[in-house]
Amino acid sequence: MRSLFFASAILLVLIESKIQTVWVTGVTVCNKKPARADIDIKERDWFGPDDTLASTESSKDGKFSVMGRKNEFFTLDPYLVITHTCNVKKKGCKRISEYQVPKEMVGRHYKMSYVSLDIMTSNDKEKC
Repeated sequence: MRSLFFASAILLVLIESKIQTVWVTGVTVCNKKPARADIDIKERDWFGPDDTLASTESSKDGKFSVMGRKNEFFTLDPYLVITHTCNVKKKGCKRISEYQVPKEMVGRHYKMSYVSLDIMTSNDKEKC
């Protein structure tokens, strides 16, 4: 009986889930100059590790466009992870900055405009 309930619940989630899209564009800058960076769109998961939906690298003039999709029952909880070398403390290290994508922008085009990597966020980490 229990397994029938769980199987029914899983089937319901699979049937009712839908493909959701996250599209983010912007320009990465460091100290008012274009900066190269690696950009990942991630999605917070309630269970298990967060999913990487898509990845890209900003161009030499800092521009980026990244779009990811996921089949999900609940509205996605997306965020960007930007890995860069702007104002790192030690040579050879990288800074990892996180930026939340508003949930209401799921399914729409989120224009971040300029992303100032020299401004530390509360989630910044340095990796050497």
